[in-house]
Amino acid sequence: MAFVLGIDGGGSNTTAVVSNGLTVFTGHTPKGSNLNFKTPELAFQALTESVHKALQAAEITPADVESVCAGVAGAASPEIANMLAERLSGLLPRAAIRVVGDTVIALEAAFGPGPGVICISGTGSAALGRNERGELTRAGGWGRMVSDEGSGHWIGQRAVARCLRAMDQGRSSRLVTAVMTHWRIGTREQLVHHCHREPIPDFSELFPIVLAVAEAGDPLACEILNAAAIELARITQVVLRRLWTGRPVQRVAITGGVFTQSPRVRHVFGNIIHADRPEVQIRLSKRQPVEGALQIAWKAVSGGNPFFVTEAAC
Repeated sequence: MAFVLGIDGGGSNTTAVVSNGLTVFTGHTPKGSNLNFKTPELAFQALTESVHKALQAAEITPADVESVCAGVAGAASPEIANMLAERLSGLLPRAAIRVVGDTVIALEAAFGPGPGVICISGTGSAALGRNERGELTRAGGWGRMVSDEGSGHWIGQRAVARCLRAMDQGRSSRLVTAVMTHWRIGTREQLVHHCHREPIPDFSELFPIVLAVAEAGDPLACEILNAAAIELARITQVVLRRLWTGRPVQRVAITGGVFTQSPRVRHVFGNIIHADRPEVQIRLSKRQPVEGALQIAWKAVSGGNPFFVTEAAC
């Protein structure tokens, strides 16, 4: 019986899934493996931990795995992908191994081999699309220092910046109070020091704070979520315009914690896309990216996954 392994390595969590075509066994660790955020050692530690948990759940050994696909944030670089593939080959000695960016497995989960655009907003963000000719185009997702617009990290960082400006102006805001309370900080100077320490804090952990305060009606928090939606729509529009010059029906799937948890972000995002291209079909992806990794892993074994059925339409 063949076993394959799919891995989703994100900025905050790493998930590995083993399947024999009939049953799925999952291993999860609340540790990120994004190479833009983590050192290779920490990233591989998270990958290893999730893989071992999945193997234990399936009651198999590493040698039983025949094929692996790892979708890892930051692995769009061939150099990084090759490094991870080499390390995984030591962990899973008999497996055919493929390492891709996390956008690739998300696109596979949403559309299989068909055309469409996936926009991801979790700890990081990116958009990736494929047209009917099989051409691929990506926008955004170049790391938290220069990109990842509209992501959880971007939202948290923007929240701190807006809080500091509000304090400079002597304005009160529920968001300022919520951020200071969450980080157990009492003064503006302490907040600045906290943000500039090494390693830098996990700004994405502030996203639930911003979301809760926005739902309570705080204008500052609402503005930040609106801005995130605008940024995510912009990178999606870049992909749509590069892949489709005419106006055939296009499909856009959205995924990641920011989209799934924030109706406001989904609503503003959809309005912007439809104002430019009313024919575009937008939906929240029903499948997790790790399912796309599993599908790609199965292709190396039998040309397809008997467990995975691709959606035909949005």
